[in-house]
Parts: sequence; C-alpha cells; structure tokens
Amino acid sequence: MNRWSLGAALLALAAVSGCDRLLMPPERPVYFAQEEGLTLSYEDPGSHARLQVRVKEARPEGAGLRVIQTYSSLSGQFDARFLQRDGGLVLQAGGPAGLELLPEGFPDRVSRWEARGSFHWVVGRAAADLPGVRLADPAGAEGVWVESSRVNGTGPRERTFYLPGIGEAETRSWIGGRWVVINRLVARGFTDLPGASQAKPSGSNP
Repeated sequence: MNRWSLGAALLALAAVSGCDRLLMPPERPVYFAQEEGLTLSYEDPGSHARLQVRVKEARPEGAGLRVIQTYSSLSGQFDARFLQRDGGLVLQAGGPAGLELLPEGFPDRVSRWEARGSFHWVVGRAAADLPGVRLADPAGAEGVWVESSRVNGTGPRERTFYLPGIGEAETRSWIGGRWVVINRLVARGFTDLPGASQAKPSGSNP
C-alpha cells in the first residue's frame, strides 16, 4: 500500500471513529463529589455552623467507584467511605450492605424509593442558584430536587438539591409552614493532595 492509500485509509478510519463517538450515549451524570482534591464548604444559615468536605481518595471497585471523603468541622474530623455505582450511592457503614443514600439508576430510571426509614422522590430539575460558588460549568448547572418524608409520619419533610459532580448543594426543611434552608454549599475549590505541597520540583536544590 503506498503512502497515499494509507493516508486515505487512516482518514476513513478517523471518520468512522468520529461517527462512533457521536453515536455513543453521553456519560451519566454522577450526583456526588468524587474528584480527588475537590473541597466543598457548607454553612447552616441559621446557626452559621460550617462543614468542609474533601474528596480524599477515589478508586475503582468492581463496577463502581470507592470514594473516601474527609469531613471537618469545629467539633472534629472524620473520614467516610462510599460506593458509587450506576448513579447510586451507598455509605459503607452500618452493616455489610451499607446505607443506601441514592438508588442505582438515580434520577432517571429510579425517581421514587424507600430507604433509611423515609420515602424519597424526585420533585424536578432546576438550575443551580448558589451565589458566590464557582461551579465547573461557568454557565451554571442543572440539578435535581429530591423530597423526603419519614415513613412513620414523624419529623419534618426535607428537600435536597443535588448537583452533578457535587452531590448535596442545598437542603431545606419544612418548618412553621415554610421551607427553611438548613445546609447550603458556599464554596467549591481544590486543595493539594497529601504530600503534594511537600514535593520538590525536579532539579531543585535540597
């Protein structure tokens, strides 16, 4: 095969590959923070209590992704381990099966479910409204509102706004006949991974 026919073949292959990419379905959004180093800061507007969540580690596990997040507040710090798979999210604690936070297929294939003693259902989609928060998409992002109520009828109803790549962005509780914000994302950014700040550039003096 001469160089001209080889070039034509490569161009044809590239065109076919491009068509294949166009025909492939888009990746399913993951409504959870799973990018290593991503750091989220939350505030309760009523008490001004602050919570920081940092993605410490994310590693493949079976057909899913095992994620370790570090939670920090004035009262202390602890790590939590999660398994993310097919849109679902399980907190790996409280028994061998873990604690289901979101079902697999969320939010398109599964929009109603029961877990943790509560009914949960998708209320609808909405654009993010988080003043001061720099999202990955400068034009904004579309999230999903989920409402929850206790199976036994006790306790207030809650609504949580989930964003792709972040997870919980805002939570409201039905108190006194109105929705009251009890947790809201106020900052999003990245911090160095452990040891990165101590690493020396190649060729540097000791």
